[in-house]
Amino acid sequence: MSGDLDIVKAELVDRIRDVCQRLLPHGREEGGQWVSWNPVENDKGKTPALKVRLRGGVVGAWKCWRSGAAGDVLKLVAYVERTDTKGALAWSRDFLGIRSMTSAERAELRKAETVKRAERDRQDERRRAYKLLTADELFYAKPGEKDIGPSSCPLGTFALGENSEAERHARAYFAARAMPLEEISSLNRKSFRFSPATEWWKGAKWERDPKTGRRWKAARGPYFPAIHSALRNRMGIVTACHITFLDPLLPKKAPVTKGLEKLVWGEKKGCVIEIATGPSGVPFWMADRDGLAPHPAIVAEGIETSGSFAAPVPEARVWAAADLNNVGEAPVDLACVEWILFARDNNAGNPQAQKQFAAALEKLEASGKRVVVEASHVGDDFNDLAQGEE
Repeated sequence: MSGDLDIVKAELVDRIRDVCQRLLPHGREEGGQWVSWNPVENDKGKTPALKVRLRGGVVGAWKCWRSGAAGDVLKLVAYVERTDTKGALAWSRDFLGIRSMTSAERAELRKAETVKRAERDRQDERRRAYKLLTADELFYAKPGEKDIGPSSCPLGTFALGENSEAERHARAYFAARAMPLEEISSLNRKSFRFSPATEWWKGAKWERDPKTGRRWKAARGPYFPAIHSALRNRMGIVTACHITFLDPLLPKKAPVTKGLEKLVWGEKKGCVIEIATGPSGVPFWMADRDGLAPHPAIVAEGIETSGSFAAPVPEARVWAAADLNNVGEAPVDLACVEWILFARDNNAGNPQAQKQFAAALEKLEASGKRVVVEASHVGDDFNDLAQGEE
């Protein structure tokens, strides 16, 4: 039995979806991860916080964002089965059907795994390139029936200033969220586009071929007017498209699953939505090139939270990072940033968010620049304060 640890781990990774279905049968595939409640913590009924990487990055790596437990695929087996490494190996050998192998069989498996690993790496690179390409295409969507990445945007998107019906609807939404665009003196007009109809792809129906494992979209999700926001890297390239789905009639979010009214497609790490450029009027990805004087940068998780500062604080750049984890990845090391205001959400009673906040703050402080943290004394975030909510 000895000498097969590497084989066992590799085979578990190769069958990671089957492993998850066996260990975490109540979970589901979501955005390249298996997302489940934690059977060890017995937190069924709460927001699923145990996530296992199915593709991209380190396949099989997992973390419970509520308890902090984490590890590789073998540690996942040990954790869920409440056993040690020896017990996890025994479970895995039975699961994989390799309880008894000769030295020659182990050698053949290692060779085969080398080939499969190389193919996984190629597939990951193809997926990444596809996501980057289609994120840009989704932001600048042209009319057409063909899917763009996970979604469909048959009427395309319209630029800010074209006075489209989609723009007028989006402006009403922003105004209702105490973020009227016309009052933002240094609004970055390249950050937003507006769609009359974008597919809410979380509502799509998918089916899987039992033989090949391939998934295909059997039916599209519902369509809603939407705000497409550009997440740009430090070179100004759109690597992710953030979409806010709106109610067709009212200036509020679409009537979809709570928490999924906003979706991101692409690669957002290290990217931000620049809402306001500050006094320079020059986007952050061009400011260093032009040697402009630095100004403060206000960084927050959501567009509305960040946007609450854009009009009343015209001397600052204002960025939205799309999620709390990505706040710490914001390009605050650029010379155009003088110091940083981290406008955090309160997230009272959410230990997962508290841990993510601490990690984001540590990364911002690693820039060597002064970091000031502010939280609203009203509601959950500064947008609640701006709207006068209790």
